[in-house]
Amino acid sequence: MRPSFVLKLLSTVLALAVFVPGLTFGPADAQVIKRKLPKAGFQPLMRTGTPGVGYSSNQGPSQMVSGSSQGMHLVPGLDRGNRASAGDWYDPGEPDLKMQWVRWEPRKMPLRVWISPGLQLPSLAFQELKATRVDTVAQMCFQGNNPNPFASLTQVTGWNDEMGEAVAAGIEMWKPLEQEGLFSYDFTPNPREANILVFFNDNFAGATEPGGISTGGYTCAQAIPYAKIAEALKEGKNPRTPPVVMELSLGVNSTLEKLKAATAHEFGHALGIKAHSPYRDDIMHENRVVEQLSQADKNTIRRLYKSRTQWVL
Repeated sequence: MRPSFVLKLLSTVLALAVFVPGLTFGPADAQVIKRKLPKAGFQPLMRTGTPGVGYSSNQGPSQMVSGSSQGMHLVPGLDRGNRASAGDWYDPGEPDLKMQWVRWEPRKMPLRVWISPGLQLPSLAFQELKATRVDTVAQMCFQGNNPNPFASLTQVTGWNDEMGEAVAAGIEMWKPLEQEGLFSYDFTPNPREANILVFFNDNFAGATEPGGISTGGYTCAQAIPYAKIAEALKEGKNPRTPPVVMELSLGVNSTLEKLKAATAHEFGHALGIKAHSPYRDDIMHENRVVEQLSQADKNTIRRLYKSRTQWVL
């Protein structure tokens, strides 16, 4: 057999191999690690402390400023490329406060995180979430002595325990930074003692701005001037501040890995990274395309929690 004929035959075989339908060479689907979470419940356990300034939708320790994150959008981003360095970080400031920095007070540690069992908050126009979501959830959770404050909420269709595990895994992506003494947090089965509450929906429909059905998560918070908190503490009061509310779309985050990464993005907002990173290789980029925290994500949260801020959560 002539060498030229052998080469031609080999080329034909290789070409056929490339175009065989269904032939893929990607990695196997990643599995979410199972962990033992406290079952979501409504035990009437309240945070102890000296009664002080309480939360109210109309009044409180200060005039609240509402802030939010709109999760993932279809927007372009920057690449660091050869410019990437171990010291990279981005501005975590709150756009609604002219990019001033916001973070949790040390006295709130460890933060308590409650993951609802797939519960969906009342449907609301996308544009109204930032202004009203925190007040609504705080009133449901804190007013009165109802041991089951979210009993009226329904579960999102298709919810299962594995989704809860994926959400917990996304939140725990930030856990290694606890070892540096920046912050600390844990899960709680009691929403009434939680600082951060997690809810779900099918999608964020009804948006006329970027987001809507393509938005994978939305985090609402209210920033408070630290001077107001310090004044209340000086008077011997124990001011209660409203919780941070995270909502995750199960329609957009259609796989466990997507849900896990979207949760990590939103929990970054819940910790205080209010602005999005302009770089696509950070999990805090608006149109998140990565599934792990970058070095810049870690450096940014370090800078935030090693700095004094005029605004707190």
